[in-house]
Amino acid sequence: MTRVICLTGGIASGKSTASRFLKAQGAHVIDADVLGHRTYEPGAQAHAQILKAFGDDLRTADGRIDRKALGARVFGRPDALKTLTDIVWPGIRALAEEEIARVRAEGTAPAIVLEAAVLFEAGWQDLGDEVWVVIVDREVAIARAMQRDGNARAAVEQRLDAQLSNAERIARADVVIDNNRTQDAMLAQLHRHWVRVRAAGAGAGFGAGMGAGAAAAAAAAAPFAASFALRMPHVGRGVRLDGLALLHPTAQLHGDVHVGPGASIWPYVVMRSEMHHIRIGARTNLQDFVMVHVGNDTPTIVGEDCSITHRVTLHGCTIGDRCLIGINATIMDGAKIGANSIVAGHAIVMQNQVFPENSVIAGVPAKLIATRDNGAANVRNARFYEAIARGLVRGEERLSEEEARRILREAPAS
Repeated sequence: MTRVICLTGGIASGKSTASRFLKAQGAHVIDADVLGHRTYEPGAQAHAQILKAFGDDLRTADGRIDRKALGARVFGRPDALKTLTDIVWPGIRALAEEEIARVRAEGTAPAIVLEAAVLFEAGWQDLGDEVWVVIVDREVAIARAMQRDGNARAAVEQRLDAQLSNAERIARADVVIDNNRTQDAMLAQLHRHWVRVRAAGAGAGFGAGMGAGAAAAAAAAAPFAASFALRMPHVGRGVRLDGLALLHPTAQLHGDVHVGPGASIWPYVVMRSEMHHIRIGARTNLQDFVMVHVGNDTPTIVGEDCSITHRVTLHGCTIGDRCLIGINATIMDGAKIGANSIVAGHAIVMQNQVFPENSVIAGVPAKLIATRDNGAANVRNARFYEAIARGLVRGEERLSEEEARRILREAPAS
């Protein structure tokens, strides 16, 4: 069956550029804005409902709705805007469903793209097999929108503040396209994911338009492509994510959790705070299979620039800035690790143990075995992980030598 990609992004993110690129590759693009215009047409169900809700005086001489006047009536009135979207959004969804069904039945396109700025707000993401989000940093979006539309900064900021944040979109995405650099860099990311989707399509019978060699290569890649599209992470309502470098689709985040900017959450990380809270500092990385829970009487707090390595368990403890927690270590309720410290792999820090700054900790139960300021090395490790995470979001699986040297040169001393 033809795969459906739901494509979304904020103001000046490059969503429309991405849509045009995918159309040029052969995708059938459904523009939710175009469908929205159709819902206002005379004869559409929404047309009559809008006039009933907002007044028949909105009807123009040719029977259409004066959308400019309608916009003035809902501007600055959240209740009125919700009334309007409750009418229009179901109509758009119905039209999108009809078009998806038609294109799938015809079998004329290797993929369908539903482009919608309000994809998540309207709840349309379930129409797709995967969700692609185009992101751009706030300041970049402001600069691009001001240049493109000629709007004042304050007007652009007001529109941005009314939208979902990048973190909220990323948390619900299967694919994140980073458009903070050049357009060519963004298109390269899109191309990599398009190749994957085409390969999956070829495995399902969409290779007819390809040459024999291309179809064979795509079919060979199809098993990989099918397994590559991981589903969305679970991000609970109480979770706050501030501009993460990476949120892996296998992560599970529950309860009162706050993760700072530049942090990265890697495969199969679980954070659960049924009571108390979890706080993760900026640029800290939580690596594969990390478990973060809270204690009966204590929250879990991790500082900035920390590396929490593979299969670590944190349970109601406090970890200072610039720490490295080794593979398979466990830190229990009420324990405190001072800044610039290292906890060796497989160590178990027992309940209420307290270690000062600059500690090297090892053993079962854990003991202080040396005193050394490890802050600078731990910061470099954290910055490496941040850079790798941001690259992975762009589809780059290795850190370049140039980037590695830059991190070594620029990482601050403790």
